[in-house]
Amino acid sequence: MRFKKVLISVILLSLWGGSMIFADTVSQRIKVSVNGSTLSETGIVVDGTTFLPIRQLADTLNAFISWGDNKQVNINKPNIHMMTMSVNSSGVYPFQAVEKGSTVTFYVLVHGDSLNTPISAAKMEIVDPGNTAKEFYYESNPENLSIFQLRTKELKYKFGSEGEYKVRMYMMPGKSSEWTLVSEKLIFSK
Repeated sequence: MRFKKVLISVILLSLWGGSMIFADTVSQRIKVSVNGSTLSETGIVVDGTTFLPIRQLADTLNAFISWGDNKQVNINKPNIHMMTMSVNSSGVYPFQAVEKGSTVTFYVLVHGDSLNTPISAAKMEIVDPGNTAKEFYYESNPENLSIFQLRTKELKYKFGSEGEYKVRMYMMPGKSSEWTLVSEKLIFSK
């Protein structure tokens, strides 16, 4: 009787171990990097086909993602360019660097195209090196155009710390309540 239990246990463990080895050879986990930044979720390769974490990939690429009714995933990466323009008594100039402690009056010019996702709202914020955000532009129900331009109001802002300041533009897709980061511009303070 004891021999039968041992034999059955050995057979079950052999089958289980063999299936685990087979499962491991069928799929392989891979690291995914976008522009030098490794995603926190891994991709997998199954039978020569690579599967990637699409939500995290779309977020990293500043793209919209939506799920169609017919099991279809739609990714739309709008082409958005931002330019920061300094306003002073000498005129208006593009800038990307400031002296630490200086106060700058500026506005942001935005040009976008390839926007194929309906938008219900748009906003912009500046984030300091300590990760404190200040919103300076908001528009609900913007005109939905595939090509657009906008100019924010002037903002007087003190760059009190040394480091990278980030001007970020977010858009909210039509039927969503989540903001999607669509563009980011750096301003350096030294």
